[in-house]
Amino acid sequence: MRIRIVAVMMGLVLLSSNLVAQGLELKQVASKFDITLYGYVKLDASYDTQRTSAGDLMFFVLPEVNGEKDNEFNMTAKETRFGFDISGPASDTVKTTGKIEGDFYGPGGSANSPNLRLRLAYLDLALNNGLSFRAGQDWETFITVIPKIVNFSYLADCGALGLRRPQARLTYEAGGDTKFIGKLAVARTIGEDIDGGGQDDGVDSGLPTVQYNFVIQTKWLSSKPTKLGISGHYGQETLDGVTTNTPPRISTVDDKNYDTWSVIGSAIIPLHDKVALQGTLWMGENLDTYFGGIGQGINKALATEIAAKGGFFQAMFDVTSRLNLNVGVGADDPEDDDLNANGRSLNKMGFASAFFSLTPAATLAVEYSHMITSYKGSDDATNDRFQGAAIYKF
Repeated sequence: MRIRIVAVMMGLVLLSSNLVAQGLELKQVASKFDITLYGYVKLDASYDTQRTSAGDLMFFVLPEVNGEKDNEFNMTAKETRFGFDISGPASDTVKTTGKIEGDFYGPGGSANSPNLRLRLAYLDLALNNGLSFRAGQDWETFITVIPKIVNFSYLADCGALGLRRPQARLTYEAGGDTKFIGKLAVARTIGEDIDGGGQDDGVDSGLPTVQYNFVIQTKWLSSKPTKLGISGHYGQETLDGVTTNTPPRISTVDDKNYDTWSVIGSAIIPLHDKVALQGTLWMGENLDTYFGGIGQGINKALATEIAAKGGFFQAMFDVTSRLNLNVGVGADDPEDDDLNANGRSLNKMGFASAFFSLTPAATLAVEYSHMITSYKGSDDATNDRFQGAAIYKF
């Protein structure tokens, strides 16, 4: 196979040389629209005093075995990212734009040969009256605040809800110095296959999930805007009673619906041009695919949704134009009565990070975090994580 690939590449080189020798022009691949390439290369290296889920990332701490710690070291460039911003065409009433973005945290692959993953892919139709429409895969509509953190989990399962999913969204923005921004979306209901019927339980509900976000934005204490928001979602998952599960045929019947919902309060408050506070508080049920409930959504044994509450708080300091410091805490607290024995009952973390810009493109970052994961009826698991990163933006 390698010999064939090399042969093909050599053939292309010879063909190109021949065309140039004949005075023929080689044209670049182009688009009729304006396309801007962006992204970054990132190397992460981390040392953990106890194993975590899931190695390169840190969602929660795994239990110790016989009271013994199991440390580990990870290094990866999977977060390396690239994307394309697409602009045009536009009319007197509608402006069209789009985005495609990916990284290398796709499923499968290996430590040194990861797979590509789609992060974002959407089109925007913006009208002149403050109304816009977005269709594709984007961040959850209910997300207002994203933590500034080195660990790529972004406090998932430890205080920050949401990821990205396919959706269709309407946005309305009105006002001047003080703005009101309202968003309403229908999104794919992504669940798990808890009933073992061979079908995603969210898809089985036959309904999309509704997400909303209402934000007031104004300049209060500094030149940067203060944002106060209320957001959330509502959807359902359906678990089947599996009557036969003999491949290749599976027969199921809808048995019980389980709600998934959240209510989230968010704030970004710049106290000064160089100092800002941000955070969220939330509550909800069946939040595992939204990275709430410490990855626990439905308790099949108890036939109930797992309720949870949590949030995070972060202070950010731009000490100089090149040095940024951050400190924060996060927590995710499922309802103990909804858990089975040994279920994850509390996940909390404190962290501190520093980002230093060597050049406008190159940044070095370090972070220390202390995480404690509690288990119902069992001992807590504790981890100290030391992480460093090198980032090159383009």
